[in-house]
Amino acid sequence: MDDRALRPKSLKFKEPVIDVAFSPAANLVASSLITGHVFVHKYAVEGNQRQLRGKPHKKSCRSVCFSGDGQRLFTASKDRSWQAMDVETGAEAVRIANAHEKPLNMIKFVNEQIVATGDEAGSVKLWDVRQNKQAFAYSEHVDYISDMVFHAPKRHLLATSGDGCLSVYDVRKAKPFQVSANQDDELLSVAVMRSGTKVVVGETDGVVGIFSYGQFGDVSDRFPGHPQSIDSICKLTEDLCVTGSSDGLLRIVQLFPHKLVGVAGDHQALPVEKVALSYEQQWLASCSHDHMVHFWDIGYIFEDGGSGEDGSSEDGAEGADDLDAQAVAIRVSKDVGSSSDGSSSEVDIDGCSDIGEQKPVGLDVVEASAADEGAGDADSDGGWGSWGDSSDGERRAAKKKKPGKRKAQAELADPKQKQKQKQKKSAFFAGL
Repeated sequence: MDDRALRPKSLKFKEPVIDVAFSPAANLVASSLITGHVFVHKYAVEGNQRQLRGKPHKKSCRSVCFSGDGQRLFTASKDRSWQAMDVETGAEAVRIANAHEKPLNMIKFVNEQIVATGDEAGSVKLWDVRQNKQAFAYSEHVDYISDMVFHAPKRHLLATSGDGCLSVYDVRKAKPFQVSANQDDELLSVAVMRSGTKVVVGETDGVVGIFSYGQFGDVSDRFPGHPQSIDSICKLTEDLCVTGSSDGLLRIVQLFPHKLVGVAGDHQALPVEKVALSYEQQWLASCSHDHMVHFWDIGYIFEDGGSGEDGSSEDGAEGADDLDAQAVAIRVSKDVGSSSDGSSSEVDIDGCSDIGEQKPVGLDVVEASAADEGAGDADSDGGWGSWGDSSDGERRAAKKKKPGKRKAQAELADPKQKQKQKQKKSAFFAGL
């Protein structure tokens, strides 16, 4: 049997997908779109089912994450607001308008009391969700916040920025714990590895930078090997992670010793925006510029890793060190590219923001509720989004042109210029 039939179908949207996140407690995956829409789907090999559709933001929804119990969904937007909604009903639980002076890039659930947000000017804020007010604000960075991760044992929030620095905050204190030296390259992603002893960051030049925890002044090791920028890092085990790169590949990377183990997925040369691991450690979800969320089988990593009595060690590294790289590469090669063609037999179509649009023949398109009818898009794109006027759609491609700040200037362009950019982008993707 073809392996593609043994994993959930890809989700196809009408608009570009910016972020994707799994629920930590159920088979649910959330997707945020450039138009401000948010979708929650129940995923399964037998078929996907849409659980929630909403448009909580007037502009693009740049970041999405679940609460620790999976009951709430947090979203952050270019319109400078963040929101928490009930996953089951879709009802708004918390909404903070004008949360930052600049558009938000990131939102991260810290614990039951705290949510962290970061904007495109480098500001990081902690919010008390019990009282719906700001707890602390930090201004250690001078460029956009690209990624954040919370390390619970130390109660540290770690943030990477386009200014080339890694910052660490104790969520109980008003001052930062430590800020690294400038790494002379944009830091795009971050993960805590090796039982909390190492912090890895993805850089624009394709290098994995490695910090020793507690010694954040400068990296202690560097692992080159990616041909383009590392836009997302997803931790698998204490020694294995998956990187999403601008060349479209999801690579399985092993640390100590450092090596590229294999390829978990392929977005056909389109930049990978986000990679996430499901709570049951069976699937990876990734999104790119193809308007789709793809699922990739990663369960074999944990099966082959060896978690038995004879395969464990104090630091949890032995199972990963014993992985047969060749066997893994052969296994994942069956999956790579099998769901990137967009064929109707392998995708579930969703994300229609134009309610009056005719349903494609032979495809099961779930209609939006009546409450969604007539909901326009604040960016005047008719609900479709566009590459030309989208800072989120352009920021990854802009990295190749210019090493500086990538928040797009296209959002400030006049309508005629936007139309030209749309036509160029349409011609480009038509040729893929």
